[in-house]
Amino acid sequence: MFYKFRYETEFNPFLDRLPLHVRMKLDVTGVKLSLQDWLAFSIEERTAICHLPADQEEEKQAFKDYTNFLCRKYRGTPAQVVRPISPALWETSNQVPSPVLARAGDNGTAVTLEEWLSWTSHQRYALYKTAVSKSEPEKFFAVLDELRQRST
Repeated sequence: MFYKFRYETEFNPFLDRLPLHVRMKLDVTGVKLSLQDWLAFSIEERTAICHLPADQEEEKQAFKDYTNFLCRKYRGTPAQVVRPISPALWETSNQVPSPVLARAGDNGTAVTLEEWLSWTSHQRYALYKTAVSKSEPEKFFAVLDELRQRST
């Protein structure tokens, strides 16, 4: 499955940017792709990456192997490897992560635990990732608004 957020629609037809759902897969597998790496891949290969699962260990390994293959093919070097990010950062079920609470508080729109629990893993990731983002903090409110609209 590949989840597309509304704010990503401007670049989704051509996948000119790394979608948040792909970023989640990269984070949990410990693969780091630059935008140059991503754009070196064909649209079909980018689409395949979007749809590859990365939940189970075997899926994560296949995801890493495929991105590594593509980096070698187009860039001549393997994909950069970083420490994987633990899904526990956004999978907490007994509290809303503090970065999400802090970012939501910036606009007076607190995220409740009930809301947090109603969202899927990739939706929680999107809020968490945009909450900790230093480069595009405005995306947090775009994601939050979309999740709240989908919930109603």
